[in-house]
Amino acid sequence: MKITRSHVWATILVAVGVALTIYLGVLSGADQQPSRATSALLVVLAGVFQVAGASRFHAIGKADPGLARAAVRRLLKMVRRAQEAKLIAETAYESNANAGEMRKAMGRVSVELSWIEEGLVDSIDDWNEFHKDALRKLTEGGDNAK
Repeated sequence: MKITRSHVWATILVAVGVALTIYLGVLSGADQQPSRATSALLVVLAGVFQVAGASRFHAIGKADPGLARAAVRRLLKMVRRAQEAKLIAETAYESNANAGEMRKAMGRVSVELSWIEEGLVDSIDDWNEFHKDALRKLTEGGDNAK
């Protein structure tokens, strides 16, 4: 697993929370114990740091909803392009078109397929934005692309 900046910050926040808790324990055993206000402040700060660290760990690996919507929107555009290419090919096949008309239809199919190819490449880039690990595993052959 790759260690990211989010991992580091989450670990630091949790470590500070644990350190404050340990510090409070050490202070409680000292000859001059901390006041209730100091103890309460340290407990609250330790809790805040631990909750902040836990929330940072929780956020790791989640897809940004905006990026996910953009990726799905791109996939829907490619579906429309594929439907258009299919319709052009079916119409050309079922018609009594001459060679010129057939060539024109195949040119349109080629254009639609080019758009689909470009959309697929862009879609892979979208996924690379918010789930690099999954894409890396697939491209390295670590997971079957089914």
